[in-house]
Amino acid sequence: MVETTGFLSFCSTALSWILRAFFYVREKFATAGASGITFVVRAHERPANATFKCKILVDIKNDTVSEQPIRLSGAYFIFNKNSPLKPDPRWSREYKTGRFHVYFFSQQTGQHTLRNIDLKPGQATNIWIGIDPKHRDDDIAEAAKAENIGRLFFRMTRWTDSGSPKTRLVYRGV
Repeated sequence: MVETTGFLSFCSTALSWILRAFFYVREKFATAGASGITFVVRAHERPANATFKCKILVDIKNDTVSEQPIRLSGAYFIFNKNSPLKPDPRWSREYKTGRFHVYFFSQQTGQHTLRNIDLKPGQATNIWIGIDPKHRDDDIAEAAKAENIGRLFFRMTRWTDSGSPKTRLVYRGV
């Protein structure tokens, strides 16, 4: 029975290491930017009646010349380790990865509730990033201008002329 416990411990450790290596490689080899997709980081806002009191909005627009829509899915945000800004303490994240899941804006609900969205050419959506409201406005604006807050990741799917999907992980510095 002692040998079984040792073997299970080894398997657990090995699986944990493999998963960490997988996520590390996946994030390191994501594609920076996406042709035909426009990103605009807006000035932060401090909505009075919202749960999160300080947000930075990022507009994402499909400017492709294709007739096909694109699908954005699985979005998350990771703060840079050397970022002068910290996340809103109310915003929950994945403990081991430090990922903050973000949601796309829904025209139907008027809120950020969508985990994936299809954008036709010319259409736009946005996401928000929760910033600790204790930060001064000048510090937030300076970090946003320097794009030293973090990275926004998402999967982008395009369809070829033959109708087959092509998906890749994309990131954009914010």
